[in-house]
Amino acid sequence: MLNRRAVLAGAAATLAVPMAKAATLLPEMLRIVMPFPAGGALDGMTRIFADTYQKVTGRTCIVDNKPGAATSIGAAEVSRAKPDGSVVLWTTGGHLTNGVLMKKLPYHPIEGFTPLSMVYTTYGFALLHRANGPFHSLADFIAAAKKQPGRFSYASAGNGNTTHVVGALFAKQAGIELIHVPYKGTPLTDLISGVVDVSFIAPSSVMQYIEAGKIRALAITGPQRADTLPSVPTFAELGMPDIDIPAWIGMLAPPNMSPDVLAALYGGVSKTLADPGFKAKMTTFGNQVSGMPPQQFKPYLEKEFARYQRILPPLGIEMDS
Repeated sequence: MLNRRAVLAGAAATLAVPMAKAATLLPEMLRIVMPFPAGGALDGMTRIFADTYQKVTGRTCIVDNKPGAATSIGAAEVSRAKPDGSVVLWTTGGHLTNGVLMKKLPYHPIEGFTPLSMVYTTYGFALLHRANGPFHSLADFIAAAKKQPGRFSYASAGNGNTTHVVGALFAKQAGIELIHVPYKGTPLTDLISGVVDVSFIAPSSVMQYIEAGKIRALAITGPQRADTLPSVPTFAELGMPDIDIPAWIGMLAPPNMSPDVLAALYGGVSKTLADPGFKAKMTTFGNQVSGMPPQQFKPYLEKEFARYQRILPPLGIEMDS
């Protein structure tokens, strides 16, 4: 990941002139399409961004929840929208996995948009187990699963969701057979109660439950340990480096956006991400503000998409819509 401070500083310098024209180039209101339901942790982060963006730019900014069809309903709306800076998509790394796994997407996950910015990253996905359960380490769980193939379950936030993909990658690399249990939302309640055995969830969404002693983390994806979970080893440390679907939040604008409008739009985003209050709130939730600008975000998406096209088809995951 690029050095965030250098990225933001460079972006501010290159966008100084376009930002002066932002008031005339951009409509008065920015609508952020959020392709997930209201009320969750991700929705909360979106609203923190929207409030800060409105404060630092003076533009009215609203969050419009458009959940459904594994985020493709909201994404399709933005892909069809006018590229005038009035609407953007707030999305996750699952936007790219959808591009590989979904059979009939009405848009291309990259060319159907104008990549705007990576907003923040979080410390991967933690493999979680109920606190009063029998597994205290990754080795414990793998050993039990090998002794009893098909006995243990892992829950995801839906078929083809990144939490499903990470679980499938884990089972394949560990050489174990697990039962996949997809949910329409978070499986957290059933994880805590023991209805399902394990689940992959971003730490930023469950820290209060970990700290309250309701669930325990056995391992975490990503290249380094999470500052919020310093005692939890990464899968790479434990000899399983390929279990990695980076957890990030990004913004995509409609396709064919003019350079001037894109620069003005990113200028406001960059200013928001540099806001000390916003950065402090993201840090509290275990997130790292990125600010990757358009000219770097698009190549990053292209590289990740090509990687998913190689590693995901062998998992046998299929999504009809």
